[in-house]
Amino acid sequence: MVYRFPSWTELKKQRLVLLISFATLLLLMVVYVIWLAPVESEKNDLQAKVKQQTEIIKKYREKLEQAQTIKDNLVKKESELQEMQKRLFRGNDPYQLAASLGERLSSKGDSQQKLDIKTYQVLESKEYGLYQEVHLRFNFMTTIEGLQYFLDRVRKFETAMQVQEINIQRIQRKSGPDLVINVILAALMEKKEKS
Repeated sequence: MVYRFPSWTELKKQRLVLLISFATLLLLMVVYVIWLAPVESEKNDLQAKVKQQTEIIKKYREKLEQAQTIKDNLVKKESELQEMQKRLFRGNDPYQLAASLGERLSSKGDSQQKLDIKTYQVLESKEYGLYQEVHLRFNFMTTIEGLQYFLDRVRKFETAMQVQEINIQRIQRKSGPDLVINVILAALMEKKEKS
């Protein structure tokens, strides 16, 4: 079968159908160019913006989670700081601190514990803003029980304090304290503002 192109007369007969087909095709092209192409372009732009906004929201959520973690850590550190501040010796004078500690740590009045701090000395003081670290040396003679008593008092003491160095020397005695103790303590002191 051979396809033959329609003749001019046949085309004239079908001219209305061809004209309507051509007009419909032209109308569809115009509708596509004027209305559908911009809508599709707008849709693609909106999809890109939505994707971008979703990524930004995701980053903000991550930042909010980090901020919440930081906030929780700050609240925890603040409560730790408040607890530590309760344990600080309040005052401006390291010698006052040494005298107070010497009195509180000795066992005067407790005949069972033979611990009487004879001398104390302020070695050094380091300032950290509103806080001051004071190193104190205490010298005393005692027994092993008295040393245990002293160390237990240091451990349970309400003021933030730590044993930096301890030297123990045993001496030969028939009765009484047989240990010479030289201990260096580091204590934290909260400075009161001078009026």
